[in-house]
Amino acid sequence: MDKLEVRPFHHQDDFAGMIDYFLGGEHSFLRGMGIEPSKMPTREQWLAAALEDAGRDDSAKERLYVAWLIDGSIAGHSSLSHIQFGKTGHCHLHVWVRNLRRSGAGRELLARSIDIYFERFQLEFLACEPYAENPGPNAVLPKLGFRFVRRYRTTPTSICFEQDVNRYEVQRAAWLAQRTGSDASVVSPAGDA
Repeated sequence: MDKLEVRPFHHQDDFAGMIDYFLGGEHSFLRGMGIEPSKMPTREQWLAAALEDAGRDDSAKERLYVAWLIDGSIAGHSSLSHIQFGKTGHCHLHVWVRNLRRSGAGRELLARSIDIYFERFQLEFLACEPYAENPGPNAVLPKLGFRFVRRYRTTPTSICFEQDVNRYEVQRAAWLAQRTGSDASVVSPAGDA
């Protein structure tokens, strides 16, 4: 079995690899994730902004990136954005290596990422809002215990086009119960602790 690891980005090369994943992506692949390629910043702009944010305290961060390593090599990443420390955030997931997509590794790597987000940012609940037409995240999130909340139209980030997104949420108590194997039926309404 492959060795799976998740760790926060801590080298400039980690950030550069993430940026190259997006900037080097085929336009059809990027649009399949809801990204409008013409809206992406230059590599230099993106790297400078990511490194500046990485230097902030967690309570002031705009985003945290974590690397997904398989047998010691980065194969993807997850990130946490829309961070409200002690309350909520939005997670994102990306498998960089094409032949690893739909392999099942992403599901465990995302679960380990979510463990970090709940612990490090003391979140009450976590949301994920993938493009409604992107089958990967829309399939994996319910398998991880996220519940579908609603579909709505928005422009999720500055590099996206207007689109329908599916909002999924998981409460901290339900997540921890699921991860420890205890009764996970304790799911409170969205926004409640």
